[in-house]
This record gives sequence, structure tokens and C-alpha cells, in this order.
Amino acid sequence: MSEPSVELLEGRSFDVLIVGAGANGSATAEALARAGYLVLLVDKSDFGSGTTSRSSRMLHCGFRSLEGAAGKSLWQHLTQLPDRLKLLKSAREQLAARADFASVMPARVRPVTIAIPLFRGSVGGWQIDMAAVLLSLLGTGGFPLDYRRLKAHELADLPFADWLRQRQDFTGAVTFCDYVFDWPERICVDQAMAAEQLGACVRNYTAVETMFQSSDGGWTVALRDEIDGTKATVAVRLVLNLAGPWIDKVTQTASSTAPQRIAASKGVQIAVALPERFQDHGLVAATDKGAFVCIPSQGLHLIGATNSKFTGDPSDAVATEDEIENLLARTNALLPGAGLGRADVRYAIAGVRPGSRGSPGRVIHDHAADGLPGLVSVTGGTVATSRQTAQSLRRLVARRFKASRPAKGERLDLLDPKRGAADAPRFAVEHARTIADVVFRRGGEAWTTHFDAQMLQATADALGRSNGWDPARTDQAIAAFRAELDKYYRRDLGSAPSEPSEISRSTACPS
Repeated sequence: MSEPSVELLEGRSFDVLIVGAGANGSATAEALARAGYLVLLVDKSDFGSGTTSRSSRMLHCGFRSLEGAAGKSLWQHLTQLPDRLKLLKSAREQLAARADFASVMPARVRPVTIAIPLFRGSVGGWQIDMAAVLLSLLGTGGFPLDYRRLKAHELADLPFADWLRQRQDFTGAVTFCDYVFDWPERICVDQAMAAEQLGACVRNYTAVETMFQSSDGGWTVALRDEIDGTKATVAVRLVLNLAGPWIDKVTQTASSTAPQRIAASKGVQIAVALPERFQDHGLVAATDKGAFVCIPSQGLHLIGATNSKFTGDPSDAVATEDEIENLLARTNALLPGAGLGRADVRYAIAGVRPGSRGSPGRVIHDHAADGLPGLVSVTGGTVATSRQTAQSLRRLVARRFKASRPAKGERLDLLDPKRGAADAPRFAVEHARTIADVVFRRGGEAWTTHFDAQMLQATADALGRSNGWDPARTDQAIAAFRAELDKYYRRDLGSAPSEPSEISRSTACPS
């Protein structure tokens, strides 16, 4: 099943063009389509394949926002009241986002027990107790924290305790319930498909080449299919630039002199296999080298993240051996009993955070001040707060003009989350065009421990049959996927099987 040509868009008009189909872009496309706007959603790669796919996969409940205030005196709190109020606002937003995702997308998130270790000379347990009380007062939206400060005899219930006890300064731990995304890319696909079902036009592998201001105040935008090179020109009333770390590059298609908005930083994570008793447990800690997280995901644990300034093309961000070794050293320093080595790393990923220049958190930029009215960009933000970002942008659009059509009803459940890569042909209706589209973002198998060369071959064969590929084209697709896996995931699947086999539904990504 071939993707419809981008040329079919030639001459069409839309209310809103959304550039970037990550968490913010896909959520905004769904929100605007439901509100009745004519939406065109494009991404130069696949849905959710950029920064979203490199996220920490954690729905933070607010402890992270309050950790900077822990241990401060009453006088410090009073003299820094504006900053403290900002922390409270951030914590409240995170709690609201946590409750929203857990209620709206229960098949895409799951609860896990998170531990914060306590060390002599650092923030005390009573201070974290107070933060937990404050979070409860802010409201958890019906999804309680289940906060506990573990006593000495209760540490046996904590899988990380044996590794932490080897530190002389370890004094105890607190635990709480938080939620993780096992599969954030699938959320973007879900939202893009929901938008399409609500009347939006959605296209992956479609880049913005140029944008010109029209005489009526709108925009004329030239698009290009990144796979076959075909082109089309569309007219839009408003452009929402939600391209993550590529935001400045998109803005420059309209004006080469537009100021930069992105303060990019690179984060690296490694995936390791921990004993089975750890599977529903994670750990977060503040260290002298920054925040440390160890989060269960797809049968593995993601450990990260590094934080370094990044100035290159976000598409070229990869995990280096030095960065991998740095994370291993940080892990073994915090958890001496872990004893992790390079051979324990199943894969390593790097992503570029689209931070806001001169301001923490999410910022909505109206480029009218840059002489580009009708162009709006968003920097900062997270996967967890993407649905709140979408609602903010929906309200922004509604203040500018009315929707072209009546608002639509509630969202439909679009996908059985138990479906696996054996359904590669069925993923064609979700615009899957490459092997990576299927095994990372539609089926999710490539993130798991059991994805191997045999499953790769079976997926390629199924996708090839769906797209009418000959054997040579299938082999080419496999080679391209292996090269991508090696470069961007530091992973080698080993030799391909001599005889491909079918993939059973038991290999489907956990919900």
C-alpha cells in the first residue's frame, strides 16, 4: 500500500499548518481538528521519531520541581518567594499532566514505584515528607502518590536497597507512585491518527521547503516528500512551528534573519537489563553531576541522562562511547552493588532538548514581533505536558479566527495496544513507510529485549509484501535499518536468519 502523493495537496487551503508531529504537534493537531479547524500536520521524518522518542519516559509527579526548594530555610523561602511560586506552579502542572495522561491514555502509561535514596549530609527525609504533603495539597487528580518513607526493616521491599547499602552514607529511602510511558512514539501516532479521523490531513516524511507571507496575511508554503522528492504548495492562515530542536531551521524558511529561539542541549540514556525484581521499580536521585534517573521501560531500565550543550544538527546527535562510560560510572558510584559494565548496555540513545533561550520551561513565541505575523513557535515543554500545550495553542488559535467546521465529538480508541509487528501491513494505514516506522513507532518491538534478526526479517518481509517490494528492495530496507540501529541506538542484532519466520502476537509491545 503506497502513501498518497504529496502532489495531491497542490493548491489546497488549510486553517492551520502544524510543522512537527512529535508530542506537542500531534496533540495540537488532534485538539484543533476536534475543535473544527482544517489542519495540515507534517513532519520531515516519522511521527514521534525526534525528541519524543528520546524522552525519559517518565510522567513526573512534581517532586522534580520541588527538589530545588528542599533543604532551604524559611528565610530563603520568603526572600525568594517569586521563584518558589513558580516551582509550585510547575509542580501543579505536572500533577495535572500526570492525571490527564493516566485517565485519557491508560493503555499507554503504567504505574511504577519510584525510590529516592537518602544520604547523610544531603536533603533529609522530613524535608521530602513536607514536599509530599505539599503535592497532595496541590491535588493529584485521583491518582495518589502512595508516598512512604521506608523504615530500616522495610528496606527489604526495595530492590535497589542491596546496592545502596554498600555506600557508607546511605540512611534510607522514600518511595512514591509515578507513571511511565513505555512507548511515547505510539502516543504521537495515536494522536496523529485521531486528528486524521477527525478530518485533519497528516503526512510524515514531508518537509517545509519555503514559507512566504501571502497578501491576505496568511502563508504560502512549499512542501517536499523526503522519500520520493515530489512537491506541493499549500495556503494556510496560521503556521504553528512545533518542530522541537528544528524550530529555528523551520523559521528560517520564512526569514533568514529571524532570531534564534532554541537553547539546545543533548541528553544520552543507556538501556540495561536488571534482575526481574526491579521491573516495576525505578530510582531518581540528585547527584553532584546532576539529576539521575533509572526508569523501567519495555523489560529494560533506561538510565540517564547526561546534559551537555549542543550546537549541531539534531539529526546527527548520537551517544558516544565516552558518554556511555560516563553514565556507567555515575550509576556504579550511586549504586555500588550494581557493577554495570559496557557489556550490560543493550542500547544507547541521544536526543536534543529544545530548550528556550533565556527562559526555563515552555515558551510560546509570536513571531509577529519578528515581522512574521501568523507564525507561532513553541520551545521547551515535555511529553508529559504536551496535552496542556495543545490546549493553550487551541485557545490561541480560537482568539484569532473561528473554526471552519463544527466541533467534533469524543476521541475514538484507534488501536488495540496488544497488536504487534506481525501486523506490519495493517500499519500502512497509519502511514508506516520504513521498517523503523513499524518496529519502533507502530509495533514497538524494537525497544524490547526479544527483538532480534529473525523478527527484523519477518517484519521486512511483511512490509515488503504490503508495499510491493521485490527481494532486492527488501534487503535494501533491512540494510538501512541495521545502519540506523548501529548509528543511533548503538545496537547490533547479529546475523540474519537463513529462513524468516512469522512473528507471533506474544511479541507485542506491552501496553
